[in-house]
Amino acid sequence: MLGIVIKPTARFVFLLLIVWGVVVPHQSPAHEAPNIIKFAVYPYKSPRSVIKVFGPIAARLEKKLGQRVELVSAPDMQTFLAKGLAGEYDLILSPPTLYYKMQPVGYMPIARGVPSFWGGAIVRRDSTIRNIEQCRGKKVAAIGKFSYAGYMFFKAALVEHRINPAKDLDIQFLGKVDTVIYGVLNKKYDVGLLRLDTLDTPDFIALKDQFHVIVRSAEIPQFPFVVKKSMNQRTASAIREVLVSLSPDTPEDLEILKSLQISRIVSATKDDYKPFYKVVKDTEFFRQY
Repeated sequence: MLGIVIKPTARFVFLLLIVWGVVVPHQSPAHEAPNIIKFAVYPYKSPRSVIKVFGPIAARLEKKLGQRVELVSAPDMQTFLAKGLAGEYDLILSPPTLYYKMQPVGYMPIARGVPSFWGGAIVRRDSTIRNIEQCRGKKVAAIGKFSYAGYMFFKAALVEHRINPAKDLDIQFLGKVDTVIYGVLNKKYDVGLLRLDTLDTPDFIALKDQFHVIVRSAEIPQFPFVVKKSMNQRTASAIREVLVSLSPDTPEDLEILKSLQISRIVSATKDDYKPFYKVVKDTEFFRQY
């Protein structure tokens, strides 16, 4: 790039800044475009966190494949989905719900984290709320309208109990799990919706005993790593090999796995995601997008 050599980590930072609209890339002649694998990470973390967690994985993929790997993302869910549907990504780490939406393009799972996780509705330990019926008229802190663990499962449970989410509760979509947790802890909200294993992470484990879970979701599979159907089998296999080789016995790998809230990565196929699709296929998300 203009004769300047950029180290891998710096390049990932630069590319992510481009994706989030912070800087504008220089234009290069078409004949200079390298053979690149675009590794897209769903924007569930800040750009800095994405770089920290996935930069080392991208660097290993480059070494294994002998090709440039661009670590990219998008500013929001809609943009990420649109780019995926346009076939702009080669390797994707995506929520299962978006993977289902991108299946027509031909993305196929090659790996996934384990174990699975659950969404849940939490209240303070001293709260009088002990079941979903008692949530009527309460203030609820949710992650996002189309977050299964952070709202969708709870909405379905409300409907089953003939409770109107829009009329019978005050639901606020906060976008960040720490805001949900501290909002409930500090009594700004009566109920919080989130991925339950977040309470087992180092940032929140000390607070876990201060909450009680009143509703749990169905089992949710970890985000799948998926590749384009057009990717050659040798490349896809090499990517899978790098991912499943991450070992909790290696300090650097353990930090990556902890950041992903998983114990390890295993091979995966589309059949691993069929049961969860049956759970979510009739939700509002699939009707609107």
